[in-house]
Amino acid sequence: MQEFERLYNIFEFMLGESKSGYCERQMQYQFPCPHCIEKYGQQEAFKYNLEVSFSNGGVYNCWKCSSEGDDTMHGSIKKLIRLFGNGDLLQEYFNIIRSIKDSKLYRLDLNDFDTSIIEREALRLPSSFKLFKKDGRNNYGALKYLENRGIGWDIIEKYKLGYTEKDTDNRKGSYRIIIPSYDASSELNYWVGRDYLPKSDKFNRRLKYDNPKVEKKDIIFNEGNVQWDADITLVEGPFDHIVVPNSIPLLGKALNRNYKLYWSLVNNARANINIFIDGDAYDTAKRIYSLLNHGNLYNRIRYIPLGANDDPSSLYQMGGYKEIARHLSQASKLNEVYLPF
Repeated sequence: MQEFERLYNIFEFMLGESKSGYCERQMQYQFPCPHCIEKYGQQEAFKYNLEVSFSNGGVYNCWKCSSEGDDTMHGSIKKLIRLFGNGDLLQEYFNIIRSIKDSKLYRLDLNDFDTSIIEREALRLPSSFKLFKKDGRNNYGALKYLENRGIGWDIIEKYKLGYTEKDTDNRKGSYRIIIPSYDASSELNYWVGRDYLPKSDKFNRRLKYDNPKVEKKDIIFNEGNVQWDADITLVEGPFDHIVVPNSIPLLGKALNRNYKLYWSLVNNARANINIFIDGDAYDTAKRIYSLLNHGNLYNRIRYIPLGANDDPSSLYQMGGYKEIARHLSQASKLNEVYLPF
């Protein structure tokens, strides 16, 4: 019966003790809903229950949130662990389920544990991907592109940067700098491909960026590198991320309560959070500031101003880490009077 208690302990660790506590072989529990606590206060912890069921494939649902059209608090257990847990807890969950399914001590309907939730998405780097190598066997155009952006071997090696050349089977994936992302378990969870061909090249008639079809809201880019007890800086893109210490790219300009990143910041960040996005996105910065500046994070959000045409990557290109550090030192709070509700 130990496996069922281990299952329960995962969710107790993430969400707090259930209403009934652990009961041997019980398949459904009611936990406090993190969203409802955030909206209505800790005293409402058990007024609106988050139901977690180990059967039916492993699902969870908060009826209050669902009635308000918030689908964050509804879905598979895998989604729940990714929102409020980490890669280690997810792997522990997979291991327990495998143990239960393989054990002759349990006679369970196979539908109780849907094996499809155990397998991670089959995400791979582009087939023509190559790592940059110091021995000189590199694509000159790709390496030159990085050099022009001020990116040297320290960054190339730290972030495992690579490139693709011509791929007849995947034209849009050809001739790109590849920046991979790995989760807390060091497994690939995303990558971004940046075109490095000159605009004059006849081949270059495609989008500037290429990336896999993965829900951005469900991942944290290079999650395994984040130091949660130090200042964290939010930037827009991967090229900003690789030049700003302890940063997380938003992969755009969006962040809301449906994002794993939002809940990871709320639950795990222990120091300040800097917003260091493009200078022409001040309204976006204010929205993100307002979104984060409450609860555990209240009074720990900072904004770093930039010129209208500037971004962290261009600052690094001009002045290296010294210029990035200078701007980080200018992080300051915004007047809450001017923030959106």
